[in-house]
Amino acid sequence: MINGIAELGKYEKTNNPNISNFDIWLEDSFDETSYPHLLLIEFKKEKNEKKESLLDEEWKWVFNKIDYREHSSSLKSKLLYKRGKGSNGPDLTPTSKVTELGKTFEKKIMKWFESNKNDNSLNDVDKYFLNSIEAEFKEKSDEILFQLKEKTESIDTKGFVLSIAFRENEKQKFIGDFDFFSKFITEKSKIDYKYSRTFNRSSFSENKLCSICKTKQPEVFGYFTSLKFYTVDKPGMVTGGLDQSKSWKNYPICLDCALDVELGIKMMEKNLSFSFYGLRYYLIPKTTNKKGKEDTIEEIITYKKSQRINDKDRLRITNAENEVFSILQEQKNSITFNLLFFDKPQKSVFRILASIEDILPSRIKQLFETKDFVDNMIFFKEFKEGKQMFRFNFGVLRTFFPNSKIEGNHDKFFLELTQKIFNDTRIDYQFIIQQIIYHLRNCFVSDQYFWFDSIKSFMLINFLNNLNLFRLKNKEDKMDSQFYESFEINSKDELESKVELFFEDFKGFFVGDVHRSIFLVGVLSQFLLNIQQRERGATPFRSKLKGLKMDGRDITALLPELIEKLEQYKSNWYVPLENLISKYLIAAGDFRKWNMSIDEMNYIFVLGMNLSKYFKIKTEEKNEEE
Repeated sequence: MINGIAELGKYEKTNNPNISNFDIWLEDSFDETSYPHLLLIEFKKEKNEKKESLLDEEWKWVFNKIDYREHSSSLKSKLLYKRGKGSNGPDLTPTSKVTELGKTFEKKIMKWFESNKNDNSLNDVDKYFLNSIEAEFKEKSDEILFQLKEKTESIDTKGFVLSIAFRENEKQKFIGDFDFFSKFITEKSKIDYKYSRTFNRSSFSENKLCSICKTKQPEVFGYFTSLKFYTVDKPGMVTGGLDQSKSWKNYPICLDCALDVELGIKMMEKNLSFSFYGLRYYLIPKTTNKKGKEDTIEEIITYKKSQRINDKDRLRITNAENEVFSILQEQKNSITFNLLFFDKPQKSVFRILASIEDILPSRIKQLFETKDFVDNMIFFKEFKEGKQMFRFNFGVLRTFFPNSKIEGNHDKFFLELTQKIFNDTRIDYQFIIQQIIYHLRNCFVSDQYFWFDSIKSFMLINFLNNLNLFRLKNKEDKMDSQFYESFEINSKDELESKVELFFEDFKGFFVGDVHRSIFLVGVLSQFLLNIQQRERGATPFRSKLKGLKMDGRDITALLPELIEKLEQYKSNWYVPLENLISKYLIAAGDFRKWNMSIDEMNYIFVLGMNLSKYFKIKTEEKNEEE
C-alpha cells in the first residue's frame, strides 16, 4: 500500500517538476470559509543609530506597522505555514492561524522567535536577524498587540492568519523569501522521521536499503508515521523487542521516498478521496506500466473534477456521492486498485479502518455484470413514478450493517464484507441471515413498513450467491426466463409446478422441504394479514408471529390457525396452497429434528410474507377483489 502511495508522489513530481522538498511539507493556511484574511506584523530595516563600537551591527529591524491583505493559496510558498506538534506551542514557522488573538500572538509568534533564535542550524548572520526581531517583539509587544486588535475591528467575523513581513528598500518580503526559514521547514520536518519525542530517542541508520526504492541510501529513518501502518510502542512491533531505536529495521525509508509518500498523501486527499456510505476512502492505482497508470490517474482526476451525471448513473454499483467504479471496470488487468478506508476525527489524527488491496478491473466488471443480472430479476422490477425502485448497490449491504443509534455501529463488519466482495473471499451465509433478520425484527416489532427492506435483503442474498461468495453446495446453474419476464400463477392446476420451479431456481436458499414449508406458511400468513387489514383496519394475527422469533413448533402450529381464521373471514380461497403446505410439512418431518437456526427459520418466513403476491393464483385474486 505505502509503495503505491509513493508511486503517486512520483507521478505528481513528474507532472509538477517545480515542486521542492519544503513545498511537500508545507500546508496551505488559506481557507476561504474560515481563514480568508491575512495580517502581517511588518518590520522595517533601519540604520543602527546606537552603534557604539566596530562590533555592533550597522542595521537593525524595528516594528513598522500591521499590514492587511486578502489571503489566498498563491501565498503558500511565501508564508511557509506548517502546524507544530502541540496546540500551545509554536508552529514550525512564525505563521499561524489565529484562534485567540492575544494567545496566538504570544504563544505562536513571539514564542517561535524565543525558541529558535539560536538554533544550531543557523549561521551568525541569521542568528542576529532573529535575535533582533525577538528583541523588538519584547520591547514593543504591547504596541503590536494593540495595533493588531485595532486592525481586526475592521475585519468581519471570519478568521485570519498571522505572519511576519519585512520591508527593505521599500520592498516587502515574506518569511518565504529568506532561505533559512525554508531550511527550518526542511530540517524540523526531517528530524521527525528520525527522532521521537515520545520515546526521547532516535531511530535511523546509514548506508542501508530503503524498503520502497530498494536501493542503498545514505540514511534511512524509523519514525516515518504520516500514515500509521504500524506502531512502535508494543512488544512484537519493533525488531529487537521494545528498543524503539531499532524501529528503522521494520520499515526503513529514505528521505526521497518519504517525501514521495508525503506528496502522494496530498495528492490522494485532493484528487483520489471518495465517499462510501458515510465512510471515506482513498483510491490508489498500482501498476508497473507507467503510461497505463498515468492514463488511469488522469481519467480518475478528470472524473473527480467533472462529477458528471449522465445515463451511466443507472449502472452504479456503489451509488456513492463520488461514483468512480464505473470507469475502473474498463481498465486492463495490468493495473490493480487499492481502497484505503480511513477516519480523520482531527486534522492531526489519521486512522486506517480497512485496506482492500489488489482489486483487478476484471473483478469490478464481474460485480457490475452480477449487479445487472440481479437488477433484472422479476422480484426487483418494482416501479414507482416510472423509476425502478430496486437496483443493487453497496447501500443495500449498508442497510443491514448500518451505523445508527438504534442498531449500533457496524462499520467494521460493513468494511470486512466489502473487502470480501472485492477480493472474492467466502462470506458466512448464516452471519448475513442473522444480521438481516435482526434488522427486519426491529422494523417488525416497531410496526414499521418493512416490505422494502425485505426485498432488498433478498436482492443482497442473490447478489452474493451469484458471485458464489457463500460457496453453497446447491447453487443453481441457470435461472428460468420466467424470473426475468413475468412470473405468474394463472390457475390452481399450475400452482404446484410454479412453486416447484421457484424453489428449484433458488435452491441455494430452499434446500429442502423444511425451507419450502416455512416459506409457504409465510406466504399464507401474509394473505391473512392482507384480509384483516382490509376488513378490520388492523392485523391482530401479527401477535401470533412472536416478533419473528418463532421456532419449528410455532411455525408448524400456524397452519391450522391460519385456515381457521380464513374460514372465519369467509375468505379461504387458498385451499390448493394449504394442501401444498401440508405436503411439505409432512415431508419435513418432526420439527424437533429440523436442523435450522431460529434466525434462518424466521428469515425464510419473512421472505414468504413479502414475496407473497407472486404466489397468489390469479383466479383467487379476482375472488378476493370481489
